[in-house]
Amino acid sequence: MRFHVWIAAVLFSGAVSAQDHRVRFEVSVESVTLDVIVVDGRGRFVPGLSQEDFVILENGEEQELAFFAPEFTPVTTMLLLDSSSSIRSSLTAIQTAAYLFARNLSEGDTARVGLFSNNVRFGPRFTDEVDEHLAILQSMRAAGRTALYDAILTALDELSTVEGRKSLLVFTDGDDAGPAQQGSQATSDDATEGAKLSEVTIYTVGFTGWGPEGSESVNIPFLTTLAEATGGRAFFPEDVEQVKEAFLDVQEDLHRHYRMAYIPREAPSETTDTTEETWRPLEVRVRDRDDLIVRTRQGYYARAERSP
Repeated sequence: MRFHVWIAAVLFSGAVSAQDHRVRFEVSVESVTLDVIVVDGRGRFVPGLSQEDFVILENGEEQELAFFAPEFTPVTTMLLLDSSSSIRSSLTAIQTAAYLFARNLSEGDTARVGLFSNNVRFGPRFTDEVDEHLAILQSMRAAGRTALYDAILTALDELSTVEGRKSLLVFTDGDDAGPAQQGSQATSDDATEGAKLSEVTIYTVGFTGWGPEGSESVNIPFLTTLAEATGGRAFFPEDVEQVKEAFLDVQEDLHRHYRMAYIPREAPSETTDTTEETWRPLEVRVRDRDDLIVRTRQGYYARAERSP
């Protein structure tokens, strides 16, 4: 028997039906891989932990680690930047924050920039070439509405084409405009489900520092849920300097982790319907250390498939 993790996301375009734009990714896995961050009560990363320090629970049952790597692991990051008309007053600050992120990539890391308003436009490839990132950032213009949910699903689609550790950094200053105002056709639930079904760690930066509505224009619950479901973090800066700090905090966070994997003890139940998906909740703890905070994805979807 093999296990499969499925990513099911709905992407929409114009008046075409949702059925026609349902995108389904199948990733065959024999093990479950986790990127785990451990911090103390003051948010400081806790180094020096060993494989024996961790307890992994799937569906409440303890699992046995088959792989453990406390050292640096390169990561591929998508920088998904809101370029709708509302960010016009601080466009330069956003460009600078993203450029600093790209310029300070660690050895082995790659990144790609995506700009979204009504639609999404990506840089040509995932790369560590700073000039390529600078070129698309310099082409950034503030115009259009915020199609946040569609942009997230499209970015996850792009990230599904690369191997290894992956992260998505989402910057936005507002909530999705919705179909009536030329925003997303997908819903917040679609975007959250796509995030849970991916193996991408998501960081969200919801900028609350401009606009007459202040923080009310940013969907704080959605951005928080999206990040926490994947083991990432949500930031809500109040000025442009804090925006830059948030981008740098994300970059530092990406390499403060433990990477581990296990083979599930219990297979999803076989049924006559081999397309049935099962949510497998995950919990990671540090043994005998209730004072520490552990962040990782909250679970994964699996399905049983009968071998021929």
